[in-house]
Amino acid sequence: MYSLMFKQENAHEDSIWSCAWARSDQDSSDNIITGSVDDQVKVWTWTGDKLELRHELEGHQLGVVSVDLNASGTIGASSSLDSHLKLWDIESGKLLKSVDAGPVDAWTICFSPDSKYLASGSHTGKINIFGVESGIKEGSLDTRGKFTFSVAYSPDGKFIASGSIDGIVNIFDVKSGKLIHTLEGHAMPIRSLCFSPDSQLLVTASDDSHIKIYDVQHANLAGTLSGHGSWVLNVAFSPDNCHFVSCSSDKTVKVWDTAQRQCTHTYYDHLEQVWCAKYNNAGTRIVSVSDDKAVHVYEIPM
Repeated sequence: MYSLMFKQENAHEDSIWSCAWARSDQDSSDNIITGSVDDQVKVWTWTGDKLELRHELEGHQLGVVSVDLNASGTIGASSSLDSHLKLWDIESGKLLKSVDAGPVDAWTICFSPDSKYLASGSHTGKINIFGVESGIKEGSLDTRGKFTFSVAYSPDGKFIASGSIDGIVNIFDVKSGKLIHTLEGHAMPIRSLCFSPDSQLLVTASDDSHIKIYDVQHANLAGTLSGHGSWVLNVAFSPDNCHFVSCSSDKTVKVWDTAQRQCTHTYYDHLEQVWCAKYNNAGTRIVSVSDDKAVHVYEIPM
């Protein structure tokens, strides 16, 4: 049964723009990290029926716009409008590194599948690659375009995809750094994109209210999904490779069947636009965050 399991009201003092969920290999805790316009990053532990606040991480000077957790769930990353990236030890809550990603703000971040690198998009249109261990910029990819809103690594580590303010999707070969595909499926900003777990599909979310599915190998448009009434702000795949979740400024969270290209359920529980939604490692829960300052956890039927 699809249901709202838990609601954490006033989880932050302002809008929550980003979240991530991963199980820690270090202490087996099920952790959720959230980033807010209130400048804070918070780490929560999911106990099975509720959230418990584990750490309040302070240090950013302007709103936190993106967060991520590495594959082992031991390191968190955050980016802010203050042009800094920060790396955090999830178990202790200590700041590991603070990286100046300026001169313009680092808008979006994601860990590489092997957790050795952190990719960040920016207003310059560049994708900057930072070493997690070194804390320094180790390379950059040129989209030859405008403001990079969204970035994602393919799970097999072969590709990086980016979405821009002008609706262009670029796919790069990680090993060579070469731009291999440019896709023009959207006419408005692409807020989010993600690869399927088998790295065969790329799903994009745009301000045009549509979701598009691309075949990565052939760079073909495989489907266009409609259903949201406004901007689609985030998409994330389930570990089962068969479903993905989307959320929107229409205040809803939707679960989609990838093969059928159909929405299987819609959650209407948030009071304001929903910025981010992510699955847990098992694909049995979804966490979502919103301008309403709440964190929701949903049950997903298997």
